[in-house]
Amino acid sequence: MQYTRLGKSDLLVSRICMGCMGFGDPSTGQHSWTLDETASRDIIRYGLEKGINFYDTAIAYQNGSSERYVGRALREMAKRDDIVLATKFLPRTPAQIAGGISGKEAIAQSLDQSLKNLGMDYIDLYIYHIWDYNTPIIDVLEACSRA
Repeated sequence: MQYTRLGKSDLLVSRICMGCMGFGDPSTGQHSWTLDETASRDIIRYGLEKGINFYDTAIAYQNGSSERYVGRALREMAKRDDIVLATKFLPRTPAQIAGGISGKEAIAQSLDQSLKNLGMDYIDLYIYHIWDYNTPIIDVLEACSRA
């Protein structure tokens, strides 16, 4: 496997990143074609054996079950310092907006939930999944600089 630095960071990532959108409970979320936990673990194990150290998921994938599957597998099969883990957050929901939850608060809540789903203390790369037209970009940037 070939490795490279992620941008100007100190993160050394495999040139292949395993996207984990296809992992998650097929009975929840928007996709019925996702793989259950056993099949997901088999693929993650294979990726680790081939040297893939970069894994990408999102809180939105199958209502967080992708994060739970990926987190359990990586915790059991790899040392945390040997992997690079990315996940993504979504814009505020209409209910959050109506409830007065700021963009910063929504991002913090999403981060806390992703860390819980993954069973991890930190995420290496936190990605804004979909543009939020209801939140000023400065709020998003400030929230991410604290994440």
